[in-house]
Amino acid sequence: MAHIVQISDTHLFGDKNATINGFNSYSNLQTIFNSISSLKEKPELIVVTGDLSQDCTAESYKHLYDFLLKSGIKYYLLPGNHDNVSIVNKVFNYKWARENVDYSADYKGWLFYFLDTSVYPEAHGELTQYQLQKLEDTLNKNKSKPTLIFMHHHPLQISSWLDGMILLDFDKFNSVVKQNPQIKGVLFGHIHQIFESNINGTFYGSAPSTSYQILPKTARFALDAVTQGYRLIELTTERFDSKVIRL
Repeated sequence: MAHIVQISDTHLFGDKNATINGFNSYSNLQTIFNSISSLKEKPELIVVTGDLSQDCTAESYKHLYDFLLKSGIKYYLLPGNHDNVSIVNKVFNYKWARENVDYSADYKGWLFYFLDTSVYPEAHGELTQYQLQKLEDTLNKNKSKPTLIFMHHHPLQISSWLDGMILLDFDKFNSVVKQNPQIKGVLFGHIHQIFESNINGTFYGSAPSTSYQILPKTARFALDAVTQGYRLIELTTERFDSKVIRL
């Protein structure tokens, strides 16, 4: 069994003492990594699903880089609507560009697909036709592999004001998912709350933010009193389970 951690919406600042909505993103993330390091089964991967930074400074991305490097765990990243890809590239030595961030990885018989839904600096998400076609082509070539898709924006409506910042192409995306039953899970962030649903045998689930939490099912922004956390994923040969760990 393999263990994978999904963290999301770290919203780091260059200044370690800066706060957002009353929460210190840096110290919260330190607490998250302390928890990860104390897990009984050490995770083999960390996936960070966007909104890495709040102020898009090189220093903020360097903080995340340092946390990941110190953990000693292999990691994958995706940008969110708050992220400036050109600065991410400099800090992590990537070569990301619009329509060219998407990538996949084979992992112990599974296919992981990392889908960039960001259109910085817009808050909503979008997918180009090129991205959708690339996703379909990759899935068609890997029909026999159980698959997880990681992304930033939510692809289902959640009865919240946050639906104004949803993935605009969610109907097209979900059509692709429906046509590919090998997709076992679609995992995302962005909404700073837990959402879980099973549709046609595919699990859709969000990770909580590591910074601040948003109260679900409200017409306007409101903070939730629950604490920060992450999603812990357990993989076997052909199925996965996951749970949210709050700190």
